[in-house]
Amino acid sequence: MAGAERSDAAREGRGRLSSVAEVWGEGDYEAIVPHFSSIYDELVARLAPRPGERWLDIACGTGEIALRAARAGAAVSAVDIAPRMIERAQAKADAEGLDISFAVGDCMHLPYSDDSFDVCVSCFGLIFGSDSQRVASELKRVCRSRVGLTAWHEVPSLAEIYARFGRERVGGDPAMWADNADELLGDTFDVAVHERTWHLTAASGEDAYAFVTKTFPPLKAYVATLDDTTRDGLRAALVEYWEGQRTANGVSDPRPYALVIGTRA
Repeated sequence: MAGAERSDAAREGRGRLSSVAEVWGEGDYEAIVPHFSSIYDELVARLAPRPGERWLDIACGTGEIALRAARAGAAVSAVDIAPRMIERAQAKADAEGLDISFAVGDCMHLPYSDDSFDVCVSCFGLIFGSDSQRVASELKRVCRSRVGLTAWHEVPSLAEIYARFGRERVGGDPAMWADNADELLGDTFDVAVHERTWHLTAASGEDAYAFVTKTFPPLKAYVATLDDTTRDGLRAALVEYWEGQRTANGVSDPRPYALVIGTRA
């Protein structure tokens, strides 16, 4: 590649990272934490942190996995593409007096040398990398023992609603990891997939809409781009969907996901 072309590619890459970082930095992840606490707990427990082990939390968000591993005595590093996420995670670690090494970085180009970590983990994080094969390659490159991640399965009825209103996927396809983890990682790790279901709970469909558009950054960014008519139509369709998930105790929308554990073969 000629020098000018390399410069153009570098600028394009920086632009992409800046754009993605801005999107992911806008979500209110602290509002998600209590809802996902049991998911964090199981993922860390299945990887069984040991004192002194080197852990990497990839696409760490506000650091809930990293915090749990550090409390168990692991030597933890954590990386996320959004500087705002890293700032929030660092503040939480500082408040607990936990020594975690945080860095801004891309899961498709991890800033670490080969075999740097005993354990690599990601809770609904690396699955959004735009090139699943590239992310898997990086994961296999830096991890020498165990990997663990969670990945959403597609919900066809929700996918249909978003498609109807012209939403395009930001980043990769999470279902690729949920459905094909062995294909992505099986040449290096013995992979076990545990099927799980998380429930989005809310008092009403309107409350469910308010929650997801506040906490999930790509959806929040997408809604902000819509004109009033389209936004109102999307909101009505989603509220109707969630009202169809009503129980005696309010809305309870099942969201299937895969918990994937890999052990170096």
